[in-house]
Formats: sequence, C-alpha cells, structure tokens
Amino acid sequence: MARPLSPEKRDALLQAAMLAVAELGVLATTANIAKRAGVAEGTLFTYFESKEVLFQELYLHLKQAMANAMMPAYPHHADVRSRVEHVFQHYVGWGLDNPSGRLAVLRLLASGRLTDETRAQGATWFLDIAQMMEDAVRSGVLLNAPLAFLYAIMERIADTTIESIEKSPADAADYRQIGFTAAWRAITS
Repeated sequence: MARPLSPEKRDALLQAAMLAVAELGVLATTANIAKRAGVAEGTLFTYFESKEVLFQELYLHLKQAMANAMMPAYPHHADVRSRVEHVFQHYVGWGLDNPSGRLAVLRLLASGRLTDETRAQGATWFLDIAQMMEDAVRSGVLLNAPLAFLYAIMERIADTTIESIEKSPADAADYRQIGFTAAWRAITS
C-alpha cells in the first residue's frame, strides 16, 4: 500500500519552486528545487508529474494566495474607483509581503509556458474584479480597451510602486497614493 502524500512536503516543494523560479526563472532545475525543499529529486516527481506540471501548480498556488489577500474584503457595492483602489492597494500589499511570489508569477507569465487552462483557472478567483472592470468599460468609466490591456497597465504601475517602496520604505504611503492616482488616470475615460 502506498504511503499517503504529505501536504507539508507538497507545500515545501511549492515554496522551494517559488524561490527557485523567482531567482532563476523557468530555467530552475528540478534538482535545484528538490534540494531547496530538502527532499530527493524523485520525491518531487511523486508530487508533481513533471516540471511543467509543477510550474502550473505553482502559478495556481500563488494566484490563490494573491486572491486570499485581495478578495475577502473586496468592496462589492462600492463605486468603481474604490473597488479599483482596493484591487491596486491589495496587489501592492501582497507584492510587498511576497516579493519572491510576485517575481515568480511575473517570470512564469513571461515564460510562455503557462497553459491557457491554467491561466483561466487562475482567473476564476478574480471573477468579481473582471465583472466590475467589464461593467466599468461598458458604462464609460474605464477606457474602451481590452481588459487584459487595462490589467497590464495597472499591474505595471503597481509593480513600479512596489519597487519604489522597496527602495524607500519610509515613503510607502506617498508611493501607494501616487501609484494608484497614476493607475486610475491611465485607465479612465
């Protein structure tokens, strides 16, 4: 009878993969990831069929962590500006609290190795945000542009905000306000 898989080992492998991908991108080897997790390389393949499966699972793990930081307090009935600010500020907060996770997500996205199915599954945790953005585009509050383009603008400004805060933590409140103001102006009609 096979031994049950350990959730702790799976989490250790995902944590190690996050750190490896943040540092090395998708060139991180399974041997490097296993070593970081303190397990044999064969153990990695007990939990994840392949490196590609590990990367898909890592992306979903990080997107769920991001959603857990953003969505519980999401102000569903607030005006669009307040909801967009919530999304922006919580993304910045998550990125500051999880620098390796943020970098790993960016590197996985840039790699072109995420499947459409994985991207779609990762988006399911943010459906309320997508609906709000679609409604705001239709009503003319936001620019008439593809949502992916609007998200990219917000993410780039949020990433710049995070990087600025990392360099000058004493100015965090100012950078957060300036960053949101810039993002809001960039995506509104």
